[in-house]
Amino acid sequence: MKHPEEVLRDFKKTDEEMLQQSELKLASFIGNKSLFVERFPQLDDPFAAEWGSANNTARSILPDYASLANQSGETDALMVLLDQGRNLYQMLLLYVQVAFPGDATMLKLFGQPQYATSSRSHLKLPILLRLAFAEASKPENKAVLIAKGMKETEIASLETLAENIVNQNIAREKAMKARTNDANKRITALNLVWEKMSLVCQCAKLVFQNDATRYNLFLLSESSAPAKSAETPTLTPAPPANNQ
Repeated sequence: MKHPEEVLRDFKKTDEEMLQQSELKLASFIGNKSLFVERFPQLDDPFAAEWGSANNTARSILPDYASLANQSGETDALMVLLDQGRNLYQMLLLYVQVAFPGDATMLKLFGQPQYATSSRSHLKLPILLRLAFAEASKPENKAVLIAKGMKETEIASLETLAENIVNQNIAREKAMKARTNDANKRITALNLVWEKMSLVCQCAKLVFQNDATRYNLFLLSESSAPAKSAETPTLTPAPPANNQ
């Protein structure tokens, strides 16, 4: 299937520079509207109102750093859960070693050989925690582990943490997609502003061909610091996952 096309900016200056320029040129356009409409009837009402509405809409969309903050918060929460999962699993292994000293088979049943490749993976660690919970919940194992000091609530937390990690990873993925959607909406709104401003500035070259002062009012100045042509957010890095 065809992938959706990336939404690109139609301009090179920063968003703020472009919007400020658009608002200034809209004011100049309104002050000279009759001269424009005389040569270009399509610029008659409601063009000015539509241009102003496009400016307002573009300004109302939150900047990318707001979406990034939400995404980063979800990632931070996931990292906390991964750390809790690692700590709880290491605690379990300690009790397994105390309860079944020198028994390599028991360590394998609790997944110890898989820990090195699963500990940093937000996909693999929940699987390991669930395996450990299933093994620790067997009556014969549970009784020995509790007798050695592990709490029943800690055994139950193996499954709870596994579920929480999975759910938090889903929340993080949703935040990443929401950031991309917000970026596309923002760029689409900005491009509409640029389209209207560019049209007026192009028409001004004829309307004011003999009026240098007003001709210069409608020149599209370049930015001293070029902006990105496309808003492709640098996503908050996912927690390391060896199977990705």
